[in-house]
Amino acid sequence: MAVQPANRPKFSFQSKHSSQAISAILAETDNKDLFFSLSYWEIAAVGSTARDLLEYAGVKHEKLAPSYADWSAGKVPTAFSVMPILKVKGPDGMEIDMAESEVIDTFLAERFGLLGNNAWESMTIRTFYSNIHYLRERSYTETLWVVDSEKKKAKDQFFSSTLRKFLEDHEFHLQENGCNGHYVGDKLSLADLHLSNIVHFFSTVPWAKEALDEFKKYEAVWKVKEMVDGVRQLDAWRASAEFKRYEESSIDYYAKNCTVPEDAAKAKEE
Repeated sequence: MAVQPANRPKFSFQSKHSSQAISAILAETDNKDLFFSLSYWEIAAVGSTARDLLEYAGVKHEKLAPSYADWSAGKVPTAFSVMPILKVKGPDGMEIDMAESEVIDTFLAERFGLLGNNAWESMTIRTFYSNIHYLRERSYTETLWVVDSEKKKAKDQFFSSTLRKFLEDHEFHLQENGCNGHYVGDKLSLADLHLSNIVHFFSTVPWAKEALDEFKKYEAVWKVKEMVDGVRQLDAWRASAEFKRYEESSIDYYAKNCTVPEDAAKAKEE
């Protein structure tokens, strides 16, 4: 992404409010009385699932996309110099900052009823979610962020190994659940939404058609994507100009920027 500013502003997890007070606000405040503010780049990537979750729940929220200029100028406070970041505002004005996409996604999913009906289902959904998240990270490191001369070789290796193993594993577990479009039981969950987001992410990379053709070979995997596509609460969001803007920005970004110049790669090796 954009160059990190030399003096990166941080927000702290320490607060003038006690942990008990913060926990009470989160535990006792109805979703309709909270305001959620999500900050992430204007692309479809690790902020996408949180966007879907906010739209699915119909809660009061805003989606912020800081400019590269503001980022480079050190105007975007974060916990670890990366986004997404989530700010939750309570009715009394208390603000709670959160970081890391996996933490944000699971926090929102739990609030919105997408982490199962009991502790076992919650653990299972988190397990699938974590493995799905892994696939996106490997797609970056193994195929997108490599030197141009190695891109085809890297993509072919990714398809024949990482992606194939992922699809075979998830097809097995989804078939075990009855091939009903859900990872756990017969109810929409965070795992379902996250897989759909991964499929959408692959639709924005330069070799999108090849990737989608691979997903379509696995009946149960593709059925999850189709099930999420049919979720009524997401219809308006997916059809919105805002969603299309993120999609178009992603296609442009991955086409132009996900490469490592040969000289930079050699310098890294040295």
